[in-house]
Amino acid sequence: MQTSNNRSLDFSKRQHNRYWWHKVSYCNYVPLIYSALNDDEWDLLSRWFDDSERKYQGTGEASIPAMSLLIGLITGNGIHRIVQCGHYIGYSSLIFGFYLRKMGKKHSLYSIDIDEKVTSYSQKWIEEAGLNDYVRLTVNDSASVSEPDLANAYLGGAPQLVFIDSSHQYKHTLDELDLWYSHVVPGGLIALHDTSEFAKTFDRSNCGGVGKAVEEWCVRNNVQKLNINGFVAGGKSGDYPYLDGCGLTLIQKVQ
Repeated sequence: MQTSNNRSLDFSKRQHNRYWWHKVSYCNYVPLIYSALNDDEWDLLSRWFDDSERKYQGTGEASIPAMSLLIGLITGNGIHRIVQCGHYIGYSSLIFGFYLRKMGKKHSLYSIDIDEKVTSYSQKWIEEAGLNDYVRLTVNDSASVSEPDLANAYLGGAPQLVFIDSSHQYKHTLDELDLWYSHVVPGGLIALHDTSEFAKTFDRSNCGGVGKAVEEWCVRNNVQKLNINGFVAGGKSGDYPYLDGCGLTLIQKVQ
C-alpha cells in the first residue's frame, strides 16, 4: 500500500500521455484530489491506473485540472445529485464516488455510457472500492430522453450538476445540452470537458465537436457560458493558469 507521502509523484517518470500534468515542472506535488484520499482509496486508484494502462491504449479520463475544479464545486457546496455523461473506464466515477462518500451522500452520482464493455470494467472497480451505495453506472445513450427520469429516481430529485464528457461529437453534444439543461435545477450547472479549439479535432464527423456545439447552443438559447481555455489551439495551454489545453465550459441555468 502506498502512503500519502509519495502517492502520484512517481507518475512524472511514466511515459503514457495520461500523466502529462505530472510532467509540468511546477506541478511537483501530489494534487489535493489524490492527497485527500485515505490510504485504501489511493491504493485502489493506484491499482486502477496500472491495470487500465495495461488494458487500454487510450484511457480517456478527464484531467487533474478539470477534476480538481469539479471536486471543489461539489465538496464546497454540498452538491449531491450529479449526472455524468460518459464514464468510460471509470476514473472520474471513482474520484466523484470517493468524495461523495466522504460527504456521506448516498445515491449521488448517476453515470451513463453507451459502451457496455467499458461500463463492465468500471463497475468492477466501483464495487471493489465499495462505492455501490454512492454511484450508479448505466449503459445507454446519454442523450436518450428516458435518462432524466431514471436519473431523478436514483438521485431523489433533479440533478444539480451534469458533467458531459461523452462522445465529443457536435450533434450529440447539442442533443445532450437540449436534454439536460431542461432537467437541471434552477441555478444548476452543466460542465463540459473538451471545449477548446484543439478539442474540436476529437469530432469524427469534423463538424466542430463540443466547442462548436456549445457556442451555437448558447447563442441560440441566450445562455451565458464560461469557456476556460476555449481559445487554445494545442494540446497544452502554455503559460495560461488553467493547464488543460482541452478546455472546460461551465453553464448555469438561470431560469
